[in-house]
Amino acid sequence: MAGPFQTIPMNDGASADLYLLRYGKDGLLRSPAAEADVKKSLDGVTDVYVFAHGWNNIFAAALDRYRDFATGFIGQRAQFAVPAPGPGPYRPLLVGVMWPSTSFVMPGEQGPVIAGPSGPDSPASAEQEESLELVTSEMNADEDRVLVDAVDGRTAVDGPTAAKLAAILLRNLRATADPDDGSEPPDVEGLLSIWSELDGRPLPERPEGTGSFGRVGSGGASAPPDAAGLSFDPRDILRVASVWKMKARSGVVGAKGVAPLLEYILRSESAVRLHLIGHSFGARVVLSALDAAVVGRPAHSMLLLQPAVNRWCLASKVEGTGQPGGYHSVLSPAKLTQPVLTTFSDRDEPLTNIFHLAMRGKHYGEQPETAAVGDTHRYGALGGYPPLGLDGQTTTCTAVAPGEGRYPLGAPTRVIAIDGGTEVKGEVPIPGHSGISNGFTWWALHDLTRGS
Repeated sequence: MAGPFQTIPMNDGASADLYLLRYGKDGLLRSPAAEADVKKSLDGVTDVYVFAHGWNNIFAAALDRYRDFATGFIGQRAQFAVPAPGPGPYRPLLVGVMWPSTSFVMPGEQGPVIAGPSGPDSPASAEQEESLELVTSEMNADEDRVLVDAVDGRTAVDGPTAAKLAAILLRNLRATADPDDGSEPPDVEGLLSIWSELDGRPLPERPEGTGSFGRVGSGGASAPPDAAGLSFDPRDILRVASVWKMKARSGVVGAKGVAPLLEYILRSESAVRLHLIGHSFGARVVLSALDAAVVGRPAHSMLLLQPAVNRWCLASKVEGTGQPGGYHSVLSPAKLTQPVLTTFSDRDEPLTNIFHLAMRGKHYGEQPETAAVGDTHRYGALGGYPPLGLDGQTTTCTAVAPGEGRYPLGAPTRVIAIDGGTEVKGEVPIPGHSGISNGFTWWALHDLTRGS
């Protein structure tokens, strides 16, 4: 649709227009008229806020999140008389990125296994159906048939079948290195270890001298001897594969869809300040967008709320690779003026207990591959744990209560990790994965964007 989706009143009699821009799973813009209106409106605004939602957000849920955050943020500015970011009247414009995520929750938000009553009309069945459709949507016909036949309507598959499915999913969804941290994908046995771990029972150790694989199942997929006698719940592996799919899609939407808009806003002849806010996989949208954008001047600020990206993604040197993290470039002053503010919380079940299992790759170093299962140091989420590999450019601190202080934004700090799981004045700033719209997070954004 053209024109603003909604206009949000401000305390000075002015208002802020909220535009919604839709993007397809290929990252391409689906709202050209709305984007054209955003571009035409830039001459009359001082600040543009681009928001990107996360995993479990269909259109209505994402819209509610954007409205709630924007309304709270605007109201808090009046409550604490926050100075405008620059001289003259403050005229913000809000852009909500609508990208195709899902209607079901991220692993860990309802436990690692899909729970609920059985039957074709149950929530569990509906979620499995959506997961299956998402995972198989771009597979070739032969592999699609194998996977659907193996898991459709089942709550358990045997070890050889599990190995066959693991090989198919790796070929289709994790065939290359992870762009966040450069880690290679797991092998079949590694994925089976993850699968078993999610079900609450690690694979038994291999008998000494058997090697990695004891036999080969149908279709050429190897089944390790320690998995041969076990059963595996296919709903778990579908959810892991769904995480892979959404992670990849969020990067595509950022790099192919949102980046051109950022390039337009950040033309050298423009003076509009740009602020980027991303939640969960939406953090990957804004990181990918700024990383890919060729800009004439830097964005002003970036706030990452419980980001579902690897904690090494901003590193100057990733452990085991010696290479920069996938999004290290956004820390350059040519790309971003203020330090990145990013929240983490030990109350975030998906990002502290599940993400590192789903995103585990091949383990670096001398330890055996199986040692990487549960490795939050190497594969932990930035929303679950503080960032690593930043060589003195990062600061970790508790959340600042609204109206009661500022974050240490001065050099040499380029990343400030906010511990949202520690109580501040009797409140937990980030009580869970989706608990990201409150006075603490609005204040963090005000601190990044306010004037002196």
